[in-house]
Amino acid sequence: MLTINPVRSRPVLASLERLIGPQRADRLRRAATEIQDRLHGGTLWHVNSTPTGGGVAEMLRTLLPLYDELGVRSQWAVVSGDDAFFRITKRLGVALYGSDGDGGPLGPAEREAYLRALKPAADRLVQKVDSRDVVILHDHQTAGLVPSLAGRVASVHWRCHVGVDEPTDASERGWDFLTELLDEVDSLIFSVADHVPARLRDRTVLIQPPFISPFDAKNVDLPADTVRACLAQCGLDPAGAPARSPLLLETAAGDVRLQSTPSVISDGGHQLGEPLITQVSRWDRLKDMAGVLTAVTDHVPVGHLALVGPDPAAIADDVEQGFWYADCLDHWRKLSPAQRRRVSLICLPMADPTENALLVNAVQRASDVVVQKSLAEGFGLTVSEAMWKSRVVVGSAVGGIRAQITDGVDGFLLTDPADLRGLGQIVAAALSDATDRQEIGERAHRRVRDDFLPDREVTTTASMLASERMATR
Repeated sequence: MLTINPVRSRPVLASLERLIGPQRADRLRRAATEIQDRLHGGTLWHVNSTPTGGGVAEMLRTLLPLYDELGVRSQWAVVSGDDAFFRITKRLGVALYGSDGDGGPLGPAEREAYLRALKPAADRLVQKVDSRDVVILHDHQTAGLVPSLAGRVASVHWRCHVGVDEPTDASERGWDFLTELLDEVDSLIFSVADHVPARLRDRTVLIQPPFISPFDAKNVDLPADTVRACLAQCGLDPAGAPARSPLLLETAAGDVRLQSTPSVISDGGHQLGEPLITQVSRWDRLKDMAGVLTAVTDHVPVGHLALVGPDPAAIADDVEQGFWYADCLDHWRKLSPAQRRRVSLICLPMADPTENALLVNAVQRASDVVVQKSLAEGFGLTVSEAMWKSRVVVGSAVGGIRAQITDGVDGFLLTDPADLRGLGQIVAAALSDATDRQEIGERAHRRVRDDFLPDREVTTTASMLASERMATR
């Protein structure tokens, strides 16, 4: 099925222009005009597979209101499917990351089931679009819409947010599944240049990193009392207690009510004055939460680790989260009592995306070190989000994490993401007095301001459509 996802519009343009300065603001407005001219009164569509959870949904919640202020007509459509569809797309996504995943096939039968599940969404979208429209499809869940849309709209573009640095047999099987479906796209958009498979390099390919929104609840500045209230809700403030009734918090992104209680597994929790180490990610094999747990408890002598992820049952397009959360919980239970006291497993509620984002924001801001120990990564917006908050980030040197962190300058990179001792040593060094965390954090903030804010998305899209126009002349 397909639903049109309404986005509550709130003004961000003036604040963004103050942040980026007059030259970038002028380029942003000119880019919006170029997109309008290209559309000739049509609509710029973005299509993905979930309205909440994950970087794509978060970007679109910022991008569409910005387009609205800039005078660009835009829509956000969300495709959905049954459990079989999401099992196939999960298997496909893991394959594109270079892994065999559940070991299941990605052959003709799976492609037929995938396309059959997408057909209702394709039929409805075809009824909604106009010949002047431009459609940007996000990730492997939507690639099967290309054949239905090609020729019915002005142009179709497919954007890939996942990938692997070096091809594997699994990733090649994933591209075998997808490549034929992409024959009729006008361009392919990748977050990371190294993730473009060799078989597609003769096509029109653009490199377009994702962005964060500095004004939404996940990234906006928070007063100290708001941070503490959120930490208490997550079991990380030793002096506080979770709110028993809805608690209204004022933020620059608007008022937010804390009314859901996260699921917290802890044997004592964060202690006053104890350094806080955090990883925020999905419960996913490739995010390796269990590896972070082992690295910190075995190789970092001080600090409390918070492993923070979504409620595993709340992400419709990722059917394996419950398994990997249970795996991480099993690792925690096998720790010694002293080690268990140093770790909290936190599942954040997803019913209210703004509440969820506020809790993530507060936990990151309270952290001394933020980790992203991915085994493979498309881009990793959690890295930019933490860098924006001037945190010291330790990330694996994979995928888009390498595009965000300059090792030793605005964060630290772990060369081998499987090296648990190495991760522990880097985190321990980052927590030591020998590391100027304030200076590294300030450089990290500047890097995100320069390269990973929403205006870059608009200007790159304008350039993409201008190139397409030149190619058709």
